[in-house]
Amino acid sequence: MNISVIIPTRNRIHYINQLVEDLLHQDISDFEILVVDQSENPIEIKNCKHIVLDSTGPCVSRNIGAKEAQGDILVFLDDDARIEPNFIREITHPIIHDKFAAVAGANCDINGNYLSNNNDYFNYKVDNFIKALTRNPNSNTSRICISFPGCCSAILKNVFDEIGGFDEQFDPTGAGEDRDLALRLFNKGYMTWYNANAKLYHIGATTGGSRDVGSRTLMLDVHTYLMCKKYFSIELANTLRKTILESYRRSFFKSLITLNLIRTKFKLYCKAKSLLK
Repeated sequence: MNISVIIPTRNRIHYINQLVEDLLHQDISDFEILVVDQSENPIEIKNCKHIVLDSTGPCVSRNIGAKEAQGDILVFLDDDARIEPNFIREITHPIIHDKFAAVAGANCDINGNYLSNNNDYFNYKVDNFIKALTRNPNSNTSRICISFPGCCSAILKNVFDEIGGFDEQFDPTGAGEDRDLALRLFNKGYMTWYNANAKLYHIGATTGGSRDVGSRTLMLDVHTYLMCKKYFSIELANTLRKTILESYRRSFFKSLITLNLIRTKFKLYCKAKSLLK
């Protein structure tokens, strides 16, 4: 099978050049690299197919990359990451040899440490059940999951096309677009395999990407509410809405007690109320 690696980037020329360099030193070489660039002032990126877009958002950029891709397997990476020489082989191995439709890789810290342990997967302390259901394992044990991290994943192109790709309504922040795709995969009967050996070292750049286009935290809450309405029920979505709003209300009242970020917390609470309809 042919492989296409798709990387959206925005105002991170240093990071994307490092990642492309990592891709050039993989232990397999039969794949193409597509960089979809939404930078304000794009700079030529060598050793790849460089696609420049005027729009903003990870969903539209990944979908454009998928449309231009020649491979049977699509690999999605974020630009602020580093990978080991075996990454492309590991992220595609379960599709090629084990017949899974999609693969989630391990999103690690910059030193390659797993972000989770095996004991916390079912004990994830979060009120939002959509976040718990679609979280990536990120531990050292491979398993079936309902996850598809946009920064570190692979999927059969025909399956990606069948389920409609990333939902561009999640742009410009993205914020949960990969969780939505994971739920659609599961809803269509496709299994995703988490491969702990496909390790991505996430740098977590503080600038560029979608960091300056809105609050990803708030929009993730809003988007999980919309996912709940779409894939579950209105009743469950209304319950989730109350849970989310209560968390913002508590955060606001805490700011009143501590006299810290009162205006910011109040604005977030008001915005959450206006968006969660």
